[in-house]
Amino acid sequence: MRTRLLLALLLAPPLALLPACDGGDDDDADAFPGGGHDGGPTPGTLEVITAPPATAPAGSVVTFDVFVSGDDRGPTVTVERGGGTVDGGEWTLGVAPVDNQITVSSDLESVTFTVRATLDEPYRGEAFGDVHGFLSAEGYDGMLESTEDLTFTPAGLLMGAPGGLLHVAPDATVSRYLQSDDLTRVWGFAAGPGGILWAVDIGNDRMVRILGDGSVEQALTTDGMQPLVGANYVALDGMGRVYLTDPCLGEIIRLDPATDEITVHTFDLPTEGGPNGLALSPDGESMYVATENTGILCSHAGMVGLQDPIAGVYVIDLDDFGTHTPVAQNIGLFGDGLAFDAEGNLYVVVDREENFRLSQSAIVVLPGGEGPPVDFIEADDGKIFANVAFGEGEYGEGTLYIALLAIAGFSDDDSRGLVRFEVGIPGLPLPR
Repeated sequence: MRTRLLLALLLAPPLALLPACDGGDDDDADAFPGGGHDGGPTPGTLEVITAPPATAPAGSVVTFDVFVSGDDRGPTVTVERGGGTVDGGEWTLGVAPVDNQITVSSDLESVTFTVRATLDEPYRGEAFGDVHGFLSAEGYDGMLESTEDLTFTPAGLLMGAPGGLLHVAPDATVSRYLQSDDLTRVWGFAAGPGGILWAVDIGNDRMVRILGDGSVEQALTTDGMQPLVGANYVALDGMGRVYLTDPCLGEIIRLDPATDEITVHTFDLPTEGGPNGLALSPDGESMYVATENTGILCSHAGMVGLQDPIAGVYVIDLDDFGTHTPVAQNIGLFGDGLAFDAEGNLYVVVDREENFRLSQSAIVVLPGGEGPPVDFIEADDGKIFANVAFGEGEYGEGTLYIALLAIAGFSDDDSRGLVRFEVGIPGLPLPR
C-alpha cells in the first residue's frame, strides 16, 4: 500500500508527479505489499505531489501533498522554524514574518519545505503589569522618571526604574526589587557572571556594577579619554566583556573587567547615527547595533539633520572591533533595543517621525538577521517602545517583552511599563 499524507495547497500549481512505477497503478501497488514491484518505487520513497507556496500570510494555513511508498505509517513531519504547527496534514504558519520550515521524512528520505510568512498590518501587544501605576504610587511621575530597559535574571524579570530596579512576577505583580540612594535612574542594564548587574545610572552619566547585596560600584565615567555624555545601553559577550553605548559620543565602549582595558568603536553621527541598542550574534562572534539620529536627543542640530531617518542596523566583528558593516540603513529616526530569537531572526525597535512628532514606534523583524526589515508589532498611540527581551521559564520562552519609554513631546505621560506579545519562537539565550 502507498500511504498518502494530504497537504495539497488548492491554489498552488501542482508539481510534476514523480513516477510511481513503470506501467503501474494503485491496483498494482496493492498487489505488492511493502511497496511496488520490479521497476517500482522502493518502500519508503517520498514523492512530492504538491509543494507549498514560497510566501503566505503569517498565521494562515497552507497544505501540501506527499506520497510515501509502501508504508502505512506515513511520513513524519517536524516543524523546524517559524513557530507554526502541523496537525492532520494542515500547516499553520507562525505569526512572525519570518521563514517557516518543516521537514517531511520517511525511513529513507526527507524533504524540507520553506515558506516566508508575510504581514500586511503590524500586531499590537498586550500590557503586562501596571508599572506606571506602581511608580506613580511611589511618587514618581513625569517624563524624567521613565522606564527604559528590562532583562531576565534568575530572580525573574527586572526593569530599570527611577531609584533602582523593579521586579515583575510571572503573574504580572509589580514590586520594588532595588531602591538605592546611589542611583538616579537605571537605564540600560545587563546581567553578568556572579549575579552582577552592569547598569547605566543615567542621571550621573556613568556605568555601575550592582552587586548581589544591592551595593553600587562605579565602573565607568569616561571612554578612557573624555567623559560620557549619553550613556545608554549595556550588553555582554561570551567572554564576560561589557559593552556600553553612548550615542551622543557616537561610541561603543568595551570594558574587559579582567584587565580594565577599554576599547572604543566609533560611528559617523551625520550619516550613520549614534549607537544605541546591542545584541550579541547567535554565533557569539559579532555584535549587532541599532543606531539613532542624535540631532534632537543630543542637541546635535547643525551636525545632524533633525528629521533625517538615518537610524540603521550594523554588525561589528568582535575580534576586529574596528569596523562595522551595514545590515539595514535609513529605517527610521531612532533605533533602540534589539534581540535575536533562537532561529537567528532579529527584532529591532524603530521610531519614525513626521513633522517633529512621533508617527510610529514599532518592532521590525530582520528575517535571518538580514534586511530588509518588516514591521511586526506597533505601539499604541502615545506609547514608545524602548527595549525588548525574550521571556524565560514561567514567563514563556516564546514571548517577547517590550519596555516602554516616556519622552516629553513624543509620548503620553503614561508611556511607562511593559507590553508583551506571543511570538512562538524561543529567544536566543544570553551570555551570563
